[in-house]
Amino acid sequence: MGTRNIALACASVLTVARLVSAQVPDAESMTALQTAVACASPPVVSPEPADALRVVGSQDVVDRALFGSPEVLVLSGGTNREVKVNNVYFVRRIFRSAETIKDKLAHSVQTAGWVRVVSVNEKMALVSPVHNCTDIRTGDYLEPFMAPVVLEGALMPPLVQGELNFDEYSRVLHGELGRRSMGSNEFATIEHGFDRNIRVGTRFAVYRDLKLSQNPLKRIGEAIAMSVGPSMTLVRITSARDAVFTGDVMVPRAIDGVKSEPAASAEAAVKGEAPSPPSGCQSGARVPPQNPRCGG
Repeated sequence: MGTRNIALACASVLTVARLVSAQVPDAESMTALQTAVACASPPVVSPEPADALRVVGSQDVVDRALFGSPEVLVLSGGTNREVKVNNVYFVRRIFRSAETIKDKLAHSVQTAGWVRVVSVNEKMALVSPVHNCTDIRTGDYLEPFMAPVVLEGALMPPLVQGELNFDEYSRVLHGELGRRSMGSNEFATIEHGFDRNIRVGTRFAVYRDLKLSQNPLKRIGEAIAMSVGPSMTLVRITSARDAVFTGDVMVPRAIDGVKSEPAASAEAAVKGEAPSPPSGCQSGARVPPQNPRCGG
């Protein structure tokens, strides 16, 4: 469909947008923490989706490929893709670096924001940004929006020292946009999710392996699960005495009958003392894949 036809078909879009805004509550009722979690990378890796709805342009009078807010953006489908007025969608893209820009592999996903449909016909739709996490670009794809469920303030489980399950630890994979270091109140993606019975609200103690012989792991902070995927989890670092790096160890705090770490062993690790090696540790092995407690 040509630019002239698009303009004629959607001449009344601004009036429609105003009506939608007045009648339908936006996702702006979310808390600041919900908004931050919604903007964070979801705990999945994905290849470039082949048949997704995409942003193909805007209603501006000049050709642009980078958009902010307010905008009226054009989508690649309409009622033929079950798009309806007032539908809200995440706007996402596959995050790539200079080294991976042309490969076809699965990568982490970046959230650009979310948009609401303000006008639709059979083959196209117009949307208006509800919230921008970053810039929106031509080619970004859409997924149905769902406000994240988060634990706010008093709802967060109490921090109970010593109740650690070292047998179910996970490693830090990366921070936002592939960063290799993170600080307090920032997000990190760790390996394991539903496959390890992790759920929203699971608390973690963060440890570092200095790779020194006869030296236990060093506890450097705390984190909490904010969004859980099949095999990865998005956590928020709630406190840290140093930057958290890719490869650091996240040890879940056992709850609801999940196997707990013996208190004496955990307290020894926290104090930097070498606890007695747990069952399954091989002599001379510091950190076998199954159990990061094993000392050298």
